[in-house]
Amino acid sequence: MNKYIIIILLFNSISSQIIDNEFLKRVKQDFSDRKEFISQINNYREEDELLQFIESTMQTHLIPGLSVSIVKNENIVWEKNFGHANISENILVDENTMFILSSISKTVTAAALMQLFEDNFFMLDDNINDYLPFNVNHPDFQSNPISFKMLLSHTSGIKDNWSVMPYYDGDSTLDLGYYLQEYLTPEGEFYGSNSNFTNSMPGTNYSYSNIGVALIGYLVEVISNQPFNEYCNENIFEPLEMGNSFWLLSEIENINQIALPYQLSGGTGTTCFEIGCGVYNESNSCFCDAACVEYEDCCQDYEQICGENGTGSSLNNLAEYENYGYSDYPSGQLRTSSNNLAKFMSIFINDGIYNNVRILESETIELIKTIHYPFINLTQGLIWYYKNQNGRTLFGHNGGDIGSSTDMFISFSDNLGVVLLTNANNYNAMIQIETAIFSFAENNNFIIPGDLNNDSTINILDIVQLVSFILENEYQENGDLNGDEIIDILDIVQLVNIILGR
Repeated sequence: MNKYIIIILLFNSISSQIIDNEFLKRVKQDFSDRKEFISQINNYREEDELLQFIESTMQTHLIPGLSVSIVKNENIVWEKNFGHANISENILVDENTMFILSSISKTVTAAALMQLFEDNFFMLDDNINDYLPFNVNHPDFQSNPISFKMLLSHTSGIKDNWSVMPYYDGDSTLDLGYYLQEYLTPEGEFYGSNSNFTNSMPGTNYSYSNIGVALIGYLVEVISNQPFNEYCNENIFEPLEMGNSFWLLSEIENINQIALPYQLSGGTGTTCFEIGCGVYNESNSCFCDAACVEYEDCCQDYEQICGENGTGSSLNNLAEYENYGYSDYPSGQLRTSSNNLAKFMSIFINDGIYNNVRILESETIELIKTIHYPFINLTQGLIWYYKNQNGRTLFGHNGGDIGSSTDMFISFSDNLGVVLLTNANNYNAMIQIETAIFSFAENNNFIIPGDLNNDSTINILDIVQLVSFILENEYQENGDLNGDEIIDILDIVQLVNIILGR
């Protein structure tokens, strides 16, 4: 009983005297020396082996830079960064490097809209025209309204017309609302009844739509009466302390924090070696990167010219692109770091909460996870979707664009999530790396600083345990939160700050 009185007194005293200390903001741990055995067959068993596999795969598939974060429950338990954000300037990827997310951006756009749904601004089955300053109607089914749920499920009938979806050097010069009105209304400059819409009635067929998600972003603007990027800053990025997350290039002060996009550039020869198709892979001798698929003799050239240990290409064969943007930017233009995105992902593992901050209600998370049109698509939730990969059922989203391949997926059976960001366009290599990381994560008992009772949650029970260590003069490395090899009141201060999200 005396123990609990001491705990209460300490907690009340400490919580009223929390200081803003850089060390106390977030405890990170480097797991580079750990070698946890993974029992799963045909997967990488130790951390060192996993790291070697990632680096080898990057070299083989010419991936300049990569960043990965693993989330267990609500905690980021493993972070690693590899390679270059900028080859010519020799800038390495680090914890602050921002990658363009491509289509993973859509999950943040959906979250913004669902926040407004929670505030009762609309119902999912409402006609979007009741909220827009211009009407959006399918030209062949004008009496069939498009609902919010259809936009969120890619069943609206709105189609991507790439001939009027340009890339810009930098941010788009067109206002989001103006662009969408010109794209979606008959009098618009970018309108085409056949090219901008499918031949299916809204709500009856699945058609993945970037423009549809851009319209979701614009609806956030209209309903909130706030620019879309500003809404996300205020209601998602700032509460989650996602300080390296921006929709627009114009918002980023240090442009060198952005990983430049890279893609293979074919040479002028007639062989795989000459045109630069990648690195010869003995285990898959017919492997060719996208730059080479049109060459029928590629595999023969690979084996004959590159040889077992030769190279068909190198980083010198990568074309460096400038940072770009597009007018439908809520569909794919978000730039963020892997640890920032991991914070966002964790709210879908932890019923809408990260570090005691609620972003979405648990009921909303369930709505996003629900397949609303099973007769159309058995994998599609609200923007997020399900996939089966190597025996795992995963929930999340991927992304791909010029010099971008990204992954964000959750295994709910293990409360595990993986974020994987690269500045290269090679999704097959991404899947290989993702599979290895999930296997590593599933079989690892990650040490979470402050989780003294090993229940994967940091709360008052861990303070009880820490006080017990102090009273019994017992040293446990996991309780030495400030690393001074002593367990005392300073470690309790540290632990309270972790609980309070500091």
